[in-house]
Amino acid sequence: MQRHIAKLFVFALYRLYKEQGEAFVSKLKSLLASGSNKSPWELGKELGFDIRTEEFWEKGMRQAEEFIDMLEETL
Repeated sequence: MQRHIAKLFVFALYRLYKEQGEAFVSKLKSLLASGSNKSPWELGKELGFDIRTEEFWEKGMRQAEEFIDMLEETL
């Protein structure tokens, strides 16, 4: 279960990058530099998003759907 949540977390981050563009890169670098010293909630809070909201996880789901659509187009 944790792997699925982690994947959705990454998909949501990717979606945020797609929405915010280069402005998100410094936030992402900060997140990656922190390693596993902080919880995902703490990281999100510091970077300006709240992983406790449905909106955050919907971003991950929309990105997952987009990846599935891309896969289906190639098959």
